[in-house]
Formats: sequence, C-alpha cells, structure tokens
Amino acid sequence: MVESLKRNEILDSVILSLTTATISTILVSIFGIPLAFVLARFQFKAKFLIRMIVILPLVLPPLASGTMLLGVFGPYSFLGKMIPIEFTQSVLGIVIAQTYVASPFLILPIQAAFESIPERYETVARTLGKKKWQVFFTVSLPLAKIGILIGLLMAWIRSIGELGATIMMAYNPHTVSIQIFEDSAIGGIRNSVAGIILVIIIALVALTIFVLIRRQRVLKFGW
Repeated sequence: MVESLKRNEILDSVILSLTTATISTILVSIFGIPLAFVLARFQFKAKFLIRMIVILPLVLPPLASGTMLLGVFGPYSFLGKMIPIEFTQSVLGIVIAQTYVASPFLILPIQAAFESIPERYETVARTLGKKKWQVFFTVSLPLAKIGILIGLLMAWIRSIGELGATIMMAYNPHTVSIQIFEDSAIGGIRNSVAGIILVIIIALVALTIFVLIRRQRVLKFGW
C-alpha cells in the first residue's frame, strides 16, 4: 500500500488534478459569478436559454459532454483547424473539460445566494450615490459570500473528480480519476486503492473546509 502511494504516476496525477482543478475553478469564477448575478437580478428574453445552457452539463452524461467538447475543440473541428493550438490530449484539454462540467456547480449556488439577498439593500446603496459596479462589489458580493465560497468549493471538488469528459478531451496526461480508472482496468481494485485513498483524503479536507464555511469560522476577509 505504502509503495503504491509513492508511485510517481499516482503522485503526478494528484498534483495535476489539484492544479487543473484550481485553474478551472478560477476560470469558472471569472465568468460564473457575474453571470449568476445577472441571472438573479435581471429579466431578459434570452434568460431561459442561458439557464438551460448552464444546467446542461448536469443533465448530460459526462461522455456526451466530452463528445460535444470534441466537436468544438477537436483537431478536425472548425476551431481546431483555425487555431494552431493543441486543445486535446493536453493540460489545456483537461482544463476545458473540467471548466465546462464544473460550471453549474459554481453558478447555481451563487445565483441562489444572490436571489436570497433583499434587493432593498442594493437600492439603498444606489440612493446613497454608489454606482452599479460599486454596489456589486461592496454590497452584493459581501452578502453572498457564503454562497460564493460554497460554489467555488463545489466546482473545485467536481473538477478533481471529473472523468468522462476528460477522457474524451485529454486521456493524457492522466488526472487522478483517469489514473484510478486505468489502474483498476489493468490490475483490478487492489491496484487502484492508492489513488482512491488520496482522493478520499482530498474529499475529507474539502468537506472540513465546507463545514467551516457553513459555520463562518474562517470568514476573516473583511467582508
């Protein structure tokens, strides 16, 4: 068991997964937090369509999501032929797959957090002379901090556990999920125990952080 945990393949896959999950979560947050606010506060014609697009990764099988991403970013796709960048079988492909699959896990809880804030707080801030962007950063974001942090954590965890779409986009290099899948296929459950244990440890740490966030014991950011 100890020797399995020391395998370079296992350690490299864990480090890769933690790195790409962090990058993917940052990317999702850049467009996901503003989008969640827009969906929570504004009414417009395309709102229903955008909501369906946001929810789509939740209802599509991960392999179907990966197939769809291949149709957009694959080497024989229009984008793949136009841009001389290797989207598939690369770290970039992993990040794309994780970002797509994890996006609703960030957007939906943050949208719910914004919707739970009484609009009168934002209205009062506007009457006091603050601009819309100032209200967003000084009123809306701080009041939605719990939902935002939970959304970030959920997206990060989902990115680490992503398998189906990642296999389609980038089987190599191996994330921890793909490494577990390959070890199990080659050597059975016993061969994949090391990777599973490491993932469980990561999940327990993430769960502890989640509990701390819910209890607001670590919110010392001046919000």
